[in-house]
Amino acid sequence: MPREITIVSVADVPLIEQSIGREGQILAKTFPLDTGVEGCRMDFTWLVHGKGYGTPRHRHTFDQFRVTFDGVRQSDDGDMGPGECGYFPEGVAYGPQHQDERESGLILQFEGPSGIPYLTHEELDVARQKLIAEGGTFAKGVYTRIFPDGRKINKDSHAACFEAITGKKMEFPQPRYDRPILIKPQVFNWVADRKLAGVAHKHLGTFSERRSSLRLTRLSPGAKIPAHVQKDAEILYLTAGSITYGGKSWTGGTSETEGTYIYIPPNGDVQDIATASGAEFFVIALPMIADIEAEQRAGRRNRAA
Repeated sequence: MPREITIVSVADVPLIEQSIGREGQILAKTFPLDTGVEGCRMDFTWLVHGKGYGTPRHRHTFDQFRVTFDGVRQSDDGDMGPGECGYFPEGVAYGPQHQDERESGLILQFEGPSGIPYLTHEELDVARQKLIAEGGTFAKGVYTRIFPDGRKINKDSHAACFEAITGKKMEFPQPRYDRPILIKPQVFNWVADRKLAGVAHKHLGTFSERRSSLRLTRLSPGAKIPAHVQKDAEILYLTAGSITYGGKSWTGGTSETEGTYIYIPPNGDVQDIATASGAEFFVIALPMIADIEAEQRAGRRNRAA
């Protein structure tokens, strides 16, 4: 049976301070994202890295897409300016990150191709509070605990929380890429959609055997994406213009009060997406969600942790 999509204005999502044991401040609006598949979790967030935010050089057990809207994401791997984006693969070291100025944008964190379960920010924060209650501290991205016998632990803050939740030592997957992939969409050309009049795309890249991808999609004034049942999951973020969907008007933007998030699950029942004035989206395609569901049905789901 076709599944309903989720559509939310960023203005309606609360802005909260996010505590993940890093240096400096993160303010975040976390969008509702039920993938529709049991055990497949993700965090999709509009967020601000405050001046002074920083991380040590580190790596993840998950995949990550980032989009910069305002300011510059500063890192030893290379800066990402407004409108630029990047893919940060599991197992690949990056950083340190060091914000000399405020930066805002989008971030999606999700299970990588190795199949290590993704732990949400909410789960990690609960673990962080537990470790603090037990006598540990978090500073500059590092968890520290000194035991009564003098024994001392220094550990990456994310790894400490991961291990507190799973009861297993964090082991990183073999990297599929040498480094993060930083992308400059302004250099890409628009390519007209072969089927839909007034619709064009900038395909920015497809990554790993899970085929997760980034693109920009633009609708000219008067164009529409007709109603359809969509095979693979996508996240759309309306960054410019406006659309009508479900009998309502939705506004694009890149600030904490302007912008629209859409999640289309596998087998998603999509109504007409129409625009009178024109519209532009960042789009993240996630065929992995339907793949995982198929693997579950076949009893072939391989979880690395």
